[in-house]
Amino acid sequence: MLLFCWFGWVFDFYDLILFSFCKRTIAAELGLDAVAVGWIEGASLAATAVGGFLFGRLADRVGRRQAMVASIVVFSLGAMATGLATGTWSLLVARLVTGFGVGGEWGIGHAVVAESWRGRQRDVVHGILQAGSPVAMAAAAAVAFFVAPMPAVGWRLVFVLSAALGMLAFLGRWAMPVGRTSADAEANSGLPARALWQAPYRRASGVLLALLVLHMAGFWCVYAELPAALMGRHQVPAAQVGWFQIQVNAMHVLADVAFGLLAARCGRVRTFVAFCVLFALGHLVVLWQLDAIGRDFGMFTLAVVLMGLGAGTWSCFGALFGAHYPPALRATASATFYALARFVQLPLKPLLAGALAAGSFAPALWIGVGCALASAAVVLLLPRRGDAPGDSQRVGGE
Repeated sequence: MLLFCWFGWVFDFYDLILFSFCKRTIAAELGLDAVAVGWIEGASLAATAVGGFLFGRLADRVGRRQAMVASIVVFSLGAMATGLATGTWSLLVARLVTGFGVGGEWGIGHAVVAESWRGRQRDVVHGILQAGSPVAMAAAAAVAFFVAPMPAVGWRLVFVLSAALGMLAFLGRWAMPVGRTSADAEANSGLPARALWQAPYRRASGVLLALLVLHMAGFWCVYAELPAALMGRHQVPAAQVGWFQIQVNAMHVLADVAFGLLAARCGRVRTFVAFCVLFALGHLVVLWQLDAIGRDFGMFTLAVVLMGLGAGTWSCFGALFGAHYPPALRATASATFYALARFVQLPLKPLLAGALAAGSFAPALWIGVGCALASAAVVLLLPRRGDAPGDSQRVGGE
């Protein structure tokens, strides 16, 4: 079950980030400018908000397996449509379908993990599951920078073949539990989605949504934009950018797993704050090295590795959702809030594209610094205890 959820998350995020890595080539072939591509990318992220809510409710009311399988099928269809796009509108529709399917997978997977492990084990396993994110980024980088540029392949074939990942849906028939995974879910099955904003969940909902918005803004302004900036503004060869992405995300895998281990030993929130500070410092070091990229790309890579270590904070969210919500609201909360945080990128992406048109990547990095430090402050507002029935682990200052 964990392996299936892990692969589902890897291929889910792989498809989403692959577009970011290939968008310069796609824009050139389809005759799109940077702002138009920014709106398309932002729209796909906004579509994850709709998919997140609908698939999350489906998972809580009907069953985790059915919702997970459906989300995988939908985002696979979106990947195929992306490879067949011929212009602005067909590409937009394809990315909307992709975003809709991608919206539910993360929340459902972490809900299943939260119901299958308890106490300190939960932090470790959530860290392992979240480590699928940098694996997806490394895989997308390898495909985008080494495979897609090959004359016999191209970006279209890459996306069409990505649709084959829908075969994962068949594995879900035996890997995932049927229906709800907990007796508690049956007892709370009458909880409506609006309960997320009622006592006793209101405060946790506000804080977790704010944290995810900050983290998403930092990620999509820095990580997702960095490859295109390196190639376009600093003339770094695509192959070198590809190896750079693989190295940085290898460090990110270690950070995700390490976060889970440290959170189980030292406390989730304390570990979260420490990693946020490390993440901000990484951005500052990258800023310091920004003008030296052309002369010393190796030193720049080391600077971003520091930033990758701080990105382990993503491993905390699955455990926090598991601690603060009962099973009947868990998938709804995690999938909806995770996707709503992506929705914020709809206006942010084209605005950032306009800001970066001046030629410097510094504005994006300053956004990353601000988001990291704000996250360290906001997480301290979480309730001191999870509200989920049967979860006795403290989450505020263990």
